[in-house]
Amino acid sequence: MDCCCRMAVRGVMTPHGWYVKALPSGEPYPLESRLNPLFREAGVTTLCGALKYSASLHGSKPCMATRQLLRREREEKNGKTFEKLELGEYRWKTYEEVQQAAVEVGLGVRRLGLEPLDRVVIFAETRAEWLTAAMGCLQHRITVCTLYTTLTDAGVAHGINETEVSLVFTSFDLLPRVARVLQQCPRVTTVVVMEDQLEDVGDTSKIPSNVRMVPFKSFCQKDPAVAAVSTPVPQADDVAIIMYTSGSTGTPKGVELSHTNILASVVAYSVQMNVGPQDRYLSFLPLAHIMELASEIALISLGATILYSSPHTLTSTSPKVMRGTEGDAKVARPTVMNAVPLVLDRIIKGVTQKVEKQGWLKSLVFSEAVKYKFWLEYIPFTSYFMNTFIFRRVQEELGGELKRLVVGGAPLSPQTHDTMRAIFDVSIQVGYGSTETSSCISGMDEDDTITGHTGGPNLGVLMRLVDWEEGNYRVTDKPNPRGEIVVGGPVVCKGYFKLPEENKTAFFEEDGMRWFRTGDIGEVNSLGSIKIIDRKKDLVKLKHGEYVSLGNTESKLKTLNNVENICVFADSTKDKTVAVVVPSADRLWKVAASVGIDEGTLTIEELCTDERVKEAILRELQAHGKKCGLTRWEVPAAVYLTLEPWTPDTGLVTAALKLRRKQLSHHYEHSVHDMYSRLD
Repeated sequence: MDCCCRMAVRGVMTPHGWYVKALPSGEPYPLESRLNPLFREAGVTTLCGALKYSASLHGSKPCMATRQLLRREREEKNGKTFEKLELGEYRWKTYEEVQQAAVEVGLGVRRLGLEPLDRVVIFAETRAEWLTAAMGCLQHRITVCTLYTTLTDAGVAHGINETEVSLVFTSFDLLPRVARVLQQCPRVTTVVVMEDQLEDVGDTSKIPSNVRMVPFKSFCQKDPAVAAVSTPVPQADDVAIIMYTSGSTGTPKGVELSHTNILASVVAYSVQMNVGPQDRYLSFLPLAHIMELASEIALISLGATILYSSPHTLTSTSPKVMRGTEGDAKVARPTVMNAVPLVLDRIIKGVTQKVEKQGWLKSLVFSEAVKYKFWLEYIPFTSYFMNTFIFRRVQEELGGELKRLVVGGAPLSPQTHDTMRAIFDVSIQVGYGSTETSSCISGMDEDDTITGHTGGPNLGVLMRLVDWEEGNYRVTDKPNPRGEIVVGGPVVCKGYFKLPEENKTAFFEEDGMRWFRTGDIGEVNSLGSIKIIDRKKDLVKLKHGEYVSLGNTESKLKTLNNVENICVFADSTKDKTVAVVVPSADRLWKVAASVGIDEGTLTIEELCTDERVKEAILRELQAHGKKCGLTRWEVPAAVYLTLEPWTPDTGLVTAALKLRRKQLSHHYEHSVHDMYSRLD
């Protein structure tokens, strides 16, 4: 069955489990024999080699673009500082210029005394200088250690100290945090700061006196007084990246990824994505996330143009965009984007709220158009009419030229998938991967209109399903095999940095192949498509033997417009679940009005404790859960409402905004106990 672009998927039962194997055009393994022409003809075996070769092909073509910052306004509210930005047009750097800048970064690092196989840390938001710095270091066989900008100070200090680096790349916005953290990082001697367009490097007075601070631009300049250094030849098996995870289960772990690991993912991406030199890609996800890093290297390999953005300036209604300034997407007019489900849910909720403010009639027309668009597409000109007269203004918020959207990082609900596809008229390809597999396990074909799955295995990926008896998942299940997903092939990382015991548990070698136990439970249908149905750590068995998948339940309930975030709790001694909900503050007043509470009679905090409001939210959750196919024991029987923000700073979610269940359970322990007490 040809289930994805230029790729066949074959499944077979063996004594070791149920296997799925991705085979392009029926060609046999190994991957090296099937590299795309860029790598095969040029002999590219490293990440920096991909940039160098693309620069030779596309020298004068725009490679990276950064938007001009014209003005900044700051204001204090309730002890917090808020800023608004006036932004201009995008400014380009060609492939040739980016390659030359990377060369200068590499030479600058070597002039500081770093040698091949040493390490540096990059702790900065997504921007052109991030990738340029990484490529420059890799050209000299220097390993790049990446840290999420949303990690706690303790997590940042842990990554810096564990990797024993002397050099840290950071940015203007994060310099105050780095200054705090450096007190705990005695090995660091140099900090390179990526400048702000208006304020240069900012306040450096808090940097310890024994640490040298260097602006990025001057770091990249040639110094004729310093002797030239030799450029070593990076090896394909070198550890290119040590990528620290977001820490959903505790302290962030460093994942060691070789050039070969990431290039295998790059090749799979380039085969499956219909992208070329004519495409414009808007980058706003963290480059410290493997999905974004691998995607951008693939796009550079394909000659596309990358325009840098931020979640704070993505659209005209983003929090840092000054009134009268257009959002990045509107100016960049991208044809390709990556996203995570949380961002898409927020976009949809923002669109819905805007439409509702235009009156009930427009709201009704819009919602019905979304609901029936794909059924009406078979009528000539219907899709064109809807896009032109109903959805065009909304589509313009993302530039109006978006053709394809790649989604990963968490499960995407079918409802969000269908709604985004209808409103923005884009092809949505849902992928599945992990840091340990270089972001690459499976992905949908762009022509696939079926939702609720993550496509077939990517190019070069071997996938095995293994029985998980405790959860009652077996490869012999009917109608489709189910079990823990185990992944093999060149995408599997070298292991966790300085964690030998965890490596023994998570990885194993078999017949010369390296395998990784994902901990995810999957189901493979007759077409070879993978559906993530559970996670071993999220599954709870209730009092009467029913299993509840907390992550699956939350992903579906989160699509309710009144819900900003939700965490479902299940006690194995009980027969029901309960939930802590962060409601949408704007919509909470509408819920209050629906139960007879006039605006102004209660504060918004008091609304969260009002029994009538909680009961109304609970009824909506239960109706929505039933509509999404949840069973009665999966839908919460009680809710607790809170306006407390769940951010990485509070420690309740990870840097990738995934729930930290242990911390949430401890934080809301009394509230959960109270909900269960009332149910008994």
